[in-house]
Amino acid sequence: MKRLFLSIVIILVISTIIAGAFLGFKLFEGQPPQITPVKVPLIVGKEAEVSIKVTDAGAGIRLVEATIEQGKRQVQLGQKAVPIGSIWTGSPMKEIILSWQIDPRKAGLASGKALLIISACDASFRNGSKGNRSILKIPLNIDYVPPVITVLSTIHNVRVGGAGALSFRVNEKVTKAGVRVDNTFFKAFKGPDGIYRTLFAIPFNIDRPKTFQVEASDIAGNTGISGFAYKILPRRKREDKINISDSFLQKKMPSFASRFPEVAAPSLIETFLKVNHVLRKKNNDFLLSLCKKSQDKIAFAGAFVRFKGAKRSGFADKRHYFYHGKEVDQAYHMGVDIASVAHASIPAANNGRVIFAGYNGIYGNTVVLDHGMGLMSLYAHLSQIDVKPGQTIKKGQRLGMTGTTGLAGGDHLHFGMMLGGVFVNPVEWWDKRWIRDHIIYNLYFKGTNP
Repeated sequence: MKRLFLSIVIILVISTIIAGAFLGFKLFEGQPPQITPVKVPLIVGKEAEVSIKVTDAGAGIRLVEATIEQGKRQVQLGQKAVPIGSIWTGSPMKEIILSWQIDPRKAGLASGKALLIISACDASFRNGSKGNRSILKIPLNIDYVPPVITVLSTIHNVRVGGAGALSFRVNEKVTKAGVRVDNTFFKAFKGPDGIYRTLFAIPFNIDRPKTFQVEASDIAGNTGISGFAYKILPRRKREDKINISDSFLQKKMPSFASRFPEVAAPSLIETFLKVNHVLRKKNNDFLLSLCKKSQDKIAFAGAFVRFKGAKRSGFADKRHYFYHGKEVDQAYHMGVDIASVAHASIPAANNGRVIFAGYNGIYGNTVVLDHGMGLMSLYAHLSQIDVKPGQTIKKGQRLGMTGTTGLAGGDHLHFGMMLGGVFVNPVEWWDKRWIRDHIIYNLYFKGTNP
């Protein structure tokens, strides 16, 4: 009996020791939290975001704090405290991702070096119940100085609806550079010589831009701005009257309504109005979006080849549409219509790469060539397409044949030019002297390509 009692006592003592050791190990565990940067900008100018991940598989996370230290100045970004439910279970938070906004100017930080300090404590009873603590220090560079831009090209005479070219240097590494014309930004491309070059345009419907400047943004988000000498020339405005016949509507609208249900309407004229507005905008937006995919160097050489034939409509002509003697709509014609013989062979206007070849709504069968630096040429209403996307094309190479696809009323070629997301006047690009004096010279300071 005594032996049994003694055995029970020994078992209870051993169990108590084991339980105490386990609780002691759990409550007083010594592994500190792990801090991992998720998003930390090494250079900060304007407001920036800091993100970190804290993990603690043991006692769990109790407190996380973030501060910026610069000399004697300390700026607290914020802290996250986790309530401890029970001393036996520790913190329920085993992993957390936290983000803070850094506004260095508002915080009173000066340009120069600073230190981002992240500290994390767990729910352990070590260190007088303060827990295990980890500290991560990350060097930061506060930068308020914008890039310095030096414009190199000198003569920038640009016609409304036309294009221009500009070259410049920047004194530091930048994430974005180019020319801004009101809300349109024309990206510049950096050459192996360190010079930034850009083609830009003044949209046909902006007679006098409110903003016309060179911009460059650095890693810290500071934007340098520079003006440059320029002269804006007015464009000749022309208006056309177009009569919409019932035979035209009957010939064209059913196929549009079938192919594009969003333009279908109770009457043919109502369908036409939707085609002329809803579909036209959709098709134009698609074409202009292709400019973002342009190669970063010039592929064209010299003047663009003009398709042989009679000019029927000009660039940015304002069209007034009449139906049964009443004006029903208006639209701008963003290209040049040239009529030749039916199913005439269409040559590539210049060297380039096929970036689109297919059907595009009101433009019908369409080919778009990329000539580099955001410049593209457009060939529409084709009856036949003879090239494929990705194909490299030489000036004069056959692209297809003219036709009446899309919204064309008769066999012709709709030829257009696009630059950086804006339609521009094709006529300029047919002029060898204009390209030499206004484009090549401003980009390379001489009359020929490098």
